[in-house]
Amino acid sequence: MLEATSELQDEQLKLRPFVIGDAADYFEMVRDPNVAVNAGFTPTNSLVEAEYLLSRQLKMPEVYAIVLTKSAKVIGSVGLYERMNAQGEPAAQQMDLGYMLTASAWGHGYMTAAVHLIVNYALQDLKLRRLTASCLAPNIASKLILEHAGFRQYDQVTHPAYAQFGAGQTELFFELVPANGDDCHATR
Repeated sequence: MLEATSELQDEQLKLRPFVIGDAADYFEMVRDPNVAVNAGFTPTNSLVEAEYLLSRQLKMPEVYAIVLTKSAKVIGSVGLYERMNAQGEPAAQQMDLGYMLTASAWGHGYMTAAVHLIVNYALQDLKLRRLTASCLAPNIASKLILEHAGFRQYDQVTHPAYAQFGAGQTELFFELVPANGDDCHATR
């Protein structure tokens, strides 16, 4: 887990662990259907539901709040999540990238900056050999963020109409494998 956030900040934002005091800002983000659907969950209906989701985020060591430096407002989440190999075990030196951003912060380059910060942390500090991510095909902004960070699409799947996430939509799968990466042992 990141001990000091000084390496994960730029002029506009910083990444830091979530705290329970982030609940109001977090609720603003997770109640929005546009944010929730793209992040793969159902929007929350109350602050209590948002606090429950936030309490789960607090238990994930590599998930960070995206905070505007000037206002200290939490505007998003970016994190690294455990990736499983073909045997159903944690994939060594590989993680999945996930993120979401409150809609009022869209279009300002915040997520592009946050993804660059977390990718640099993942490759340089954690020494990961492969990062993966996905987005729904209509989410062009997310696709561009991943491509700008050096991810390349390696697969796609169209979900059945009854799927819990992305029903009837195409999900695009991306990977980032540095020069010392693990492409030959990749879980696909």
